[in-house]
Amino acid sequence: MGFNQYLSAMQSAESLKRRIEMEERNDFRSESPSGSSTIKVSDDSNSSEILVFTSMYNVYKVQKKELTDKFQALQKIDLEPGEKPIYLTGERRYKGFLIVAFENGKIGKISLESFQTEYARKKLRNAFNSESPLIFIELIEHDVDLVALSSIRKVVLFNTSQINAVGSRSTKGVQVMKPKDGSSMIKVKRLENTKLTDPEYYRKSESLNAIGFYLKPEDEI
Repeated sequence: MGFNQYLSAMQSAESLKRRIEMEERNDFRSESPSGSSTIKVSDDSNSSEILVFTSMYNVYKVQKKELTDKFQALQKIDLEPGEKPIYLTGERRYKGFLIVAFENGKIGKISLESFQTEYARKKLRNAFNSESPLIFIELIEHDVDLVALSSIRKVVLFNTSQINAVGSRSTKGVQVMKPKDGSSMIKVKRLENTKLTDPEYYRKSESLNAIGFYLKPEDEI
């Protein structure tokens, strides 16, 4: 399916923009039951390129000077059949790190410099690891606190400084949440986007690879 057909199915770039703006922007969301998709959007200030990460592990690069609105980047790329954009962000001069979290409990911290190319390439393959489903992706310029939730309602709070940055885009990441009885990691959020009465109760300040603590009834992630 061509990109124009895909956009038509999504109604229009403008309607997509409005829908994105109404979504909670700090969650990674996959396909909705209706078959449409929502795209996580990050800041594009101090950037000359817009990066569009997709469900097929590609990243498309669009020159910002070609756009009047960053959402127009979606109209400038030629998606593969069945491919969907999942994260749109400015490259912020290729400073900082791309955080990628996977269902198997692993989280990677990729130096954004690894996405920088000498020539103005429009597409890079293998933008992130494909061995386990992606549940979170976000560009950070400084280390932040993240909260991970597993399918058995266990929670781990940690800081991204506990994960070493790597230059490999295909990194499998490090084990942050240890599976138990077939559990999987189902959600990752910035701490400020959660509702935890006592966040430090869940913190792992030493080694990771933890099962975590049960989510308290009064808390919400």
